[in-house]
Amino acid sequence: MAIDTSSPPPPSVMELNACVTTASHRPVKVTTFREWVVTHQIGISLTTLSMLLAIHHLYPSLSPYTTPFFQLSYYQPSQGVYIQGWDDIYFVVSSIFAFTAIRAIAIEWFIQPLAMWIGLKRKASIRLAEQGWMFLYYAFFWTFGIYLWSQSNYWMDFKAIWAEWPARGVSGSLKWYLLAQLAFWLQQIFVVNIEERRKDHYQMLTHHFITSTLLASAYIYSFYNVSNVVLSLMDAVDLLLPLAKILKYLGYELSCNIAFGALMVVWLVSRHILYPSLCWSIFKDVPAAMPYGCYSGTTAEMISTNGYPDQLTHLFYPFLDLDGPICMNRTVKWLFLSSLLSLQLLSLIWFTMVIRVAIRVLRTGNAEDSRSDAEDEDEEEEVHVPKDLPNGSPVSVSTEVSSAEYRRSNGPSSVRPRGRIDRKALLGRIGCDKPT
Repeated sequence: MAIDTSSPPPPSVMELNACVTTASHRPVKVTTFREWVVTHQIGISLTTLSMLLAIHHLYPSLSPYTTPFFQLSYYQPSQGVYIQGWDDIYFVVSSIFAFTAIRAIAIEWFIQPLAMWIGLKRKASIRLAEQGWMFLYYAFFWTFGIYLWSQSNYWMDFKAIWAEWPARGVSGSLKWYLLAQLAFWLQQIFVVNIEERRKDHYQMLTHHFITSTLLASAYIYSFYNVSNVVLSLMDAVDLLLPLAKILKYLGYELSCNIAFGALMVVWLVSRHILYPSLCWSIFKDVPAAMPYGCYSGTTAEMISTNGYPDQLTHLFYPFLDLDGPICMNRTVKWLFLSSLLSLQLLSLIWFTMVIRVAIRVLRTGNAEDSRSDAEDEDEEEEVHVPKDLPNGSPVSVSTEVSSAEYRRSNGPSSVRPRGRIDRKALLGRIGCDKPT
């Protein structure tokens, strides 16, 4: 019987093992803790809140401990107002989990799928979804804050802000507004550390720390009114900024230009005219409207004209005992004023960057937002082996790069070198033209 020697011999066991071993040694991407948190933030937040809610309803004896997580504490029926207390911390904690879940759900389940459905690429859809959430948040809280301010006795009258201090009573709506805003800014510290870092990471982190510390301290010191005014002035800009970015990603250049122009005007008026006027009121009006001295934490009546009963401890009286005395003096005034001025400094730095970009656009038509990271909206391109190559021919790294560069330079959607950012990259994260 003849043996056919024309066909190649079957592969040996060692050769098969070598193929399997080579295929199994592909690099496996290790998930970092940050990525794990981002992936599971909805589950973590909803599970935590669900467990608290289940304990609250299944174990009535524990309701005194779980109720502060879900409703405002320290209601005074005789006066119809709320006062502050340490149980407010539980409400802030549950609000942080709630904001984390709501933000992730809004971005991942609704806004980003909608953005991809209308044709945006993955990175652009993520950016639009993030800005969409910020727009929704500020659309509600800026409107609510302005409503509270407009219904108050200090509407557009900064001197009247200090008239009722240090009264501890506050309406339920204003208390919920202040605690929810505090929870949001604490949650923003979490967000800025789990997202991809951008050029202004430390500036934003500093801003969030200052804002959170200022809000918490002002709440404990019963500076409810000034907190409402500061948040309303700041939120006006934070409402228009994501709107301009959304219009950019959607490609509505004219509408985005209008929104960006409105942003600059509102930024100038709210943050660099009205806000410094508020700071001037603190410097000028506080000594007259809030005489220096120590006041009772329960009756709000002055108990001593000496605003410095000791060297340092009096600054922490409201933190140590909410029913104890609360003192007003030059040190307290300048601590709060310096914190507000530090926010003004950050706003000036950012506004200067925006003005530089706007001037560059008017002069040359070229712009790059110096606050932005490199926002490459193009996905990583897959390099395919040309069909006319022999089967199994190796393609070197240089060949892949050359192929990609050829497509970039000759393809229908040409990508410009990094050194030349033209009008189509207008303002990066703030810009109005849809980048190509």
